[in-house]
Amino acid sequence: MKRSRLSEPQDSFYYQKKELTVDGVPLSKLSKKFGSPLYVYSGQAIRNSYHALQSALKGLPVQVCFAVKANSNIHILKLLNSLGAGCDLVSSGEWHRAELAKIPRHKRVLSGVAKTAQELEQLFQLPNAGVGSIHVESAMEFELIVLIANAMKSPVTVAFRYNPDVDAKTLDKISTGRKRDKFGLTREEILDLVVNYGDDEFVRIAGLSIHIGSQITTLKPYDHAFKKLNELKLEVEDHLGCELDYLDLGGGIGVRYQNEKVIELDAYASLIRKHFKKVPKLLIEPGRSLLANAGALVTEVVYSKERGNNRTLILDSGMNDLVRPALYEAYHEMIPTTLSGEKAITWDVVGGICESTDYFAKNRKIAVEGFPGEKLAILSAGAYGFSMSSTYNTRPRLAEVLVDQGKVKLIRKRETLEDLVRHEL
Repeated sequence: MKRSRLSEPQDSFYYQKKELTVDGVPLSKLSKKFGSPLYVYSGQAIRNSYHALQSALKGLPVQVCFAVKANSNIHILKLLNSLGAGCDLVSSGEWHRAELAKIPRHKRVLSGVAKTAQELEQLFQLPNAGVGSIHVESAMEFELIVLIANAMKSPVTVAFRYNPDVDAKTLDKISTGRKRDKFGLTREEILDLVVNYGDDEFVRIAGLSIHIGSQITTLKPYDHAFKKLNELKLEVEDHLGCELDYLDLGGGIGVRYQNEKVIELDAYASLIRKHFKKVPKLLIEPGRSLLANAGALVTEVVYSKERGNNRTLILDSGMNDLVRPALYEAYHEMIPTTLSGEKAITWDVVGGICESTDYFAKNRKIAVEGFPGEKLAILSAGAYGFSMSSTYNTRPRLAEVLVDQGKVKLIRKRETLEDLVRHEL
């Protein structure tokens, strides 16, 4: 049966006999076995979202390149690779993870605004720099690539990341396609580089790339950006005297964290068909849309406080484990792992980090009493959860567990205190 939407939390995280489960496996059982706090992922949710996107795009020459920054666990990458996904990489470290996950090199694109000469020289020792294409973010970066490629006589394929000056109408801190944002090149910069280097012996200009932001919930910004991208494509091809191999449309499709109205995948696909009828190949770079609602952070109450009408719930996790609420004031649904019949009461929910911004939520109604050991699941934490976590306050990073096709697999061990000081001399 055709699936027309991305996974939502309730698809994989649901109650059975008053126990919150991930695809039927009780979260309290996983927490007891692997410790708390704990990241838990549903393989089925990842598969469902991937297949829904694939179904909507059927008939289009699209290669999905998963944005590894959203969740870089090697086992997650292996799962996506098995589904046919390539990857969008923004560092040599992510390239190394893609190598370990055995994602074919021709399905990798290397993005990132600060590729160093050392990183590029290492990659240029491999055929086509170990990727399908390098996405160039600045004129100076392109000139460095030309210099290294010619010095090492190492052919490479590149695409220019175009900054179309389009406001995605998302959060300011996750918008990337406006002129004032740090990403990409202007139309004038790209055309200048094409004119000056279009016939270079070792650097082949093969495509254009855009990415205008994250958590986008309306098609209008895409429509505007796609139109400008198509116009630039024709100008570049006119200067080169040949057709570009591909266009990369980026990612950014929003997911439902609370009650957002999200983009319909069929409408997104129709917009692509409207603008890009004759492009030989298209890339898209979903990250959040495939992983966010496939993961949860399982945590438990350490203490609680009552001061007049204010109640504070103190968890064993903190902003070092899930930074999005502190960084973006992002909303994540929080529900108890066991239904006790208690009436929901209003809590401020905090972690144990010594920072005033260490809040998961304020004035949130949750059906817990505030007793130590009560467990909660923080939903929609599969993307930009563990991948943005840190060891701040010398707190070891968490274990990760994948539940997939009836099997429970520990995919990352919990760090130890010894791990945290291992490299200190």
